[in-house]
Parts: sequence; C-alpha cells; structure tokens
Amino acid sequence: MTMRGAAKLLLVTLSLGVLFWPGIQHHWRTAHDPYFVPFDAAHVIPPFFKFHRIDPTPTNYVKEYYLNAMSPFLYKWSIGVGAEFADVRHFQLAMLYLTYAVFIGILGRLGWLLGGAALSFAVMALTITAWIFIGLGFLGATPRMYAYPVIALILYALIRDRPHLLALTVIVSAMLYPIVATIGGLCLASWMLLKPLSAQGSVSHWRWSRRLATVALTGFLTLAGLLPMWLDSQPYGRRVNAADIALYPEAGPDGNYRAYDQLPYKLFGNEWATYLVGPMYSHGDPIAPWVNLHKTLAPTTVLFVLALMGLVVLVVSCAGIRSVLREDPSGSGARLIGFFTVCLVLHVIAWLGAPYLYIPTRFFMYSLPFLITLIFPWSLYVLLGRVPRLRSSAKLQALTFLGIIVVYLMAFGGRGNVEFAASSEKQLSKPLAEAIMALPKDVSIAGWPAAEIRNVEYVTRRNVFLTAATQQVLHLTYMKIMRERMNAMFDAYLSIDAAPLVRLRQEFGVTHLLVDTRDFTEPAHAPEYFAPWRERIAPRLAEIKGKEYLMNGALQKAAAVFNRDGFILLDLAKLP
Repeated sequence: MTMRGAAKLLLVTLSLGVLFWPGIQHHWRTAHDPYFVPFDAAHVIPPFFKFHRIDPTPTNYVKEYYLNAMSPFLYKWSIGVGAEFADVRHFQLAMLYLTYAVFIGILGRLGWLLGGAALSFAVMALTITAWIFIGLGFLGATPRMYAYPVIALILYALIRDRPHLLALTVIVSAMLYPIVATIGGLCLASWMLLKPLSAQGSVSHWRWSRRLATVALTGFLTLAGLLPMWLDSQPYGRRVNAADIALYPEAGPDGNYRAYDQLPYKLFGNEWATYLVGPMYSHGDPIAPWVNLHKTLAPTTVLFVLALMGLVVLVVSCAGIRSVLREDPSGSGARLIGFFTVCLVLHVIAWLGAPYLYIPTRFFMYSLPFLITLIFPWSLYVLLGRVPRLRSSAKLQALTFLGIIVVYLMAFGGRGNVEFAASSEKQLSKPLAEAIMALPKDVSIAGWPAAEIRNVEYVTRRNVFLTAATQQVLHLTYMKIMRERMNAMFDAYLSIDAAPLVRLRQEFGVTHLLVDTRDFTEPAHAPEYFAPWRERIAPRLAEIKGKEYLMNGALQKAAAVFNRDGFILLDLAKLP
C-alpha cells in the first residue's frame, strides 16, 4: 500500500472511531460486567463449563443436547479449546468481538476494492450503525455469529471472482453454521454449472471436468463436516413437524419461538420487508438527534419513510447492478443476482421441505440486510460515476457520495451505545448470585423458567433444571422430556403441599428451588409462559390463592438458604 493509501486508511479508521466511540466505550464497560449476560449466551455457553481443566462444572442432559445437536463441529471444538484455558464466558465475548471486527473488515476491504476509501467508509459505517447485524447475528456468541461474516466472504468471492475462496468458505462454514453453507454451496454450484454465470470471469477458462470436480469435492467435504453433528443429534429424536402441533402446542404459533420461526412456516410473510429495512434501525444515541427520523417522527410516519427508503434502495440497487452487468466483463453483477436468487430458491425449498432444511426465513435474514449496507452504497457510487460532471473528477464524485451517506447517517444512524436491556437477559442480582455461587458444584436449581432462573447458570456456573430458552422444540424426544420437566416444575411452583417438590428432588435430581414471591403477591407479576401452560396459569393461581405452599412460613424457615428482595432459595433436602 502506498503512503497515500495508508493515509486514507488511517482517515477512514479514525472517522469510524470518532463516529462510534460511544458504542466502543459502552461495549467495553458492558463486557467487563460479571453479571452481564449476552443474548442467547445464557443457555448456549454453559454447556462448555465442563471443559475447564481446573474448575469444571458437571454436565447434564440439557447441556449435552446443546453440544451434540446444536453445536457444529468446528464451533464446538473452538469454544471447547478456549474453555480449557480460560473462563469460557470471557473467551466467547472475545470471539464475538473478534468475529464482528473480521466481518466489518471484510466488508470494508470489499468496499475499498470496489470504490476506494469513500465506499469503504460508507459500507462499514452503514453496517456498524445497523442494529440487525450485532443484535441478531453476534450477541450471545452462538454459532449464528458466523452467519454474517460467512455471507460477507461469499459476497466477496462472488463479486471479486474468487471461486476457490467460495469453495473453501462453504467447507469451513458447514462446521461453523451450516445454514449459510447451503447458500454458499448452491451459489458455487450455480457458478460452476450454469452457463450465464460460468461464461464470464476466471471460471470461463475452466474445463467442464474441473468445474464438476470442484462442486463434487466441495460437496463431499461439506457433508463430511456436517456428519458429526447429524449423527450426534440422532438420540434426541426426529425433527418436530407441523403435524406434531396438535399434541405439542409449544411447537406451534402459541409456542416458544418468535412468529417467523414457528411451525407451520409461511411461504411469504412480512419477514422479507423486516429484513430489508432492518438496517435502517440503528442502535444507540442518534448521530444527529435533531434530524434523526426515529426520534423526530411519529411511529406510523417512520414506517412510511422506511417503506419509501426501502423502495429507493431497491431502485438504486437495480440500476447499479444493471450498470455493473454492462460494464464489468468478469460477471460480478450476474453472480450477485445469482446470490439473491439462490437465497429466494432456498427459502422456497426450505418451506416445501419443512422442517428438514432449516427455518425458511433464515435465508432472507442473512441476505437482504446487505442490500442497504453493501449493494446500495456500491450502486450509488457506480451511478454517480456516470454523471458527466462527476465522471471527470474522482474527488468530486467521492465528496458527493459521502455527502449522501452522511445525510443517511444523520437521518437513520446511531452511535452503537445501546442499552442491552432490549438485547440481553435481565441481570441477576448480586446478592442472589453470590448465594448460589456459594452452593456446591453438583447442585441442580429450578425456578420459574421464564424468570430470573434464565441467567443463573451463566452467571454462577451452577446447573439449572429448566429455562424457557432450553425448552427447544426441534427434536421430538428432547421436546417430550422438556415437557415432562415443565409439567413437574408447574406442579411444584404452584403447589399447595410438599409432594410436587419431593418429586422434583427424587425423580429429577433438583436440589434447590428459586421462588419469586411477587409471583404470588402481585397480580401484575403473575408467572408467564407459552402454550400449553399459558392458559393453565391463571386458573391454577386462583385455585391455590391463600394456600400457596411456597409462601408457607414454616417451609421458608426450615428450607430457605437465601431470603432477600423478594427472592427465596429453598434447599429441597430441608423440606419440613
């Protein structure tokens, strides 16, 4: 890189640093909070506690399910290795931010190659300010944190005519997050086998046998990487399908998952629009509060503006890709169209083959956000280059382009210092956490699954019996076992005598029960849960009113090992 190029790179880096410094500071402080629980990490990271060499935590059925059926091979290996030598909670946060930095770096490099420093800055700024990437993709350090970086590499390979990079990305991503490997794999097959795509660029010089060999070898190695997780998931039963909802409503529209992810899947809902305009929802303090549309306009007006801006993005992107199709002999425009076509085809195939090819909306979730953060600024830059007055002056073109991007950031952008209350679990109180950490390592703690118990395992490294997040509805055998556990928990928590608590201890090995007294004393704080337990809660509370066993003074006096701020931790071995 020349001195001039290095100076531009430094200027881009400093500009991004100044723009998002509040977000950097906020993430730094939050990451050092021992009671901070990143979204999803509460149930995904504790399975790795058993790998710590010095201070391992005993494993259990739920943790083994996550390791065997929900953790791809390379993801499980990397986190497991980190857990051996460090606190896995710190390691996963480091991996989260490292992966996010690599993601931003890939897009920044691609922007630089396509349009220099100006486009690089725009792509990175639009990506960083968008909540959808950090919020839906990275927080929690689940396998999903590799989705957007892999898609960025797929786009890089397609646009820059790098077929070998695409093949390698597909193979590795199958062991990190298989959903995006299917996108890359079908893109590679289309590139190698379809004449409109293979007739341009480097692949046009390959023999037919070489293309077939590339697809076959990539497919074989990809399937080999998927095989361990597929085999390990077999003991947990077949995949839950729409026919099971009648008997297991927790898997359906009233169940545990958000609307887009619930069976039966819709072919096309409004999720495509959500993921298209999603990047226009920023996080943190507005960059320009006095003109930020989310702060100055009414919610309904904001929706209209977002829809209008989404239409503008589509028009500009289509015009830009059309220009690239005409002017770029390497075929990057055709391959880019192929990428979005592949995602649409996979969405339809996943719907037709539900539930065996992932949740259909995932293919929109991991593709459409890039229209605003990558394709739109690139297309805008290309189209400005066709304006006669700007074509003769690269500096004027860059300044005009940056002016438009600055207006966008002022209207929609945030500085990244978002409060994690909307994207993380509620923090566990310090006194309660310390009381639980004082218990032996082999305890098993139960509590109402959708309440404070959600964070106990992550913060205290003590095993938890059941949480709403661990009550997954993907595999039938596992779902049945979780239903049995929830039924036992329901009976114990809303009981009028000790018998259900004794059953928890004797049949399920639960040693302690966490009680939130507000569940019984404040009508507005009644326990909440999904189907089929939701409709049973209110009648049961009315039935036991005045006879709640967990509020019994004699029970609390005999069995409570912690009683403060409305929370009571009962030792089930001390039941009167």
